[in-house]
Amino acid sequence: MRFALYHLKQCGWLMDVKQVKRKVLLIGDGAVGKTSLIRKFVTDRFDDKYITTIGAKITKKDLRYKVQGGDMLLTLMIWDILGQKGYTGVQASSYRGAEGAMIVCDLTRKETLQSTVDYWIPELRKVVGEIPMIFVGNKCDLIDARQISEAELESTAKSFATQSYVSSAKTGENVEALFLKLGEVVLNYTPGGNNRASETAPRTISNLTDVTDIIIQEFCDSFGDQETAMAAIRQQFSLAGVDVKNPQKAPLLKAVERLAEVEKGFKDDFSVKSSLSKRKRLIEQHGG
Repeated sequence: MRFALYHLKQCGWLMDVKQVKRKVLLIGDGAVGKTSLIRKFVTDRFDDKYITTIGAKITKKDLRYKVQGGDMLLTLMIWDILGQKGYTGVQASSYRGAEGAMIVCDLTRKETLQSTVDYWIPELRKVVGEIPMIFVGNKCDLIDARQISEAELESTAKSFATQSYVSSAKTGENVEALFLKLGEVVLNYTPGGNNRASETAPRTISNLTDVTDIIIQEFCDSFGDQETAMAAIRQQFSLAGVDVKNPQKAPLLKAVERLAEVEKGFKDDFSVKSSLSKRKRLIEQHGG
């Protein structure tokens, strides 16, 4: 099916409009520009200050497509996924229900493309199987610093039977086109036999990153609303001084105390104390 693509705000309403909603992901290493791409697309703004995404942030954007027989209003639920490796539990919970993904690398850091092959796509497929993807090489404006060629990006994308694009969240180059293309491929997607997730191996806890991952995941599961839970975690982790890139014992202990205070609003006292005790025990065991 071919689409004529344009933004909702750029066109008038027609009487017969089909409405659909799709969950899509932006995944890739930290600091590749996932958050900046979303911000540029949704608000047309760019900020070169890097702030680590904790858990996942969710942004909504409506797009309108011309399809055979009329118009279609697509609501993209865009999930900006934590770019630190090792948070497999948090990432897996964010992947569930996704129907498309933008795989993002930084053209100035060669290792970020290899990470998509070695870590991000395998971890994604463990949860959702083979969903539609597009590859994006961001920061194409930094020509002198480039370490990944368009040919390398294209070759990697072809190995997964998909397409690749370069972009700049700073200048806006190709940003709108990327999201419109992602919307097109998810609208064309019909789940088949290759979208079955593989079995998940039992979790091994070996460091404080694993512990932090478990704390975030369990808090979200008990809260029920992942989007609101992630907002609470971001706030409490920030106040406690937790750095998810390199979590340390003392800030984590402060953070779980803060999370316990939040949980008093929706859990009984015994459950709150039990969860807090378990979290502290894990931190002490793996915090050195």
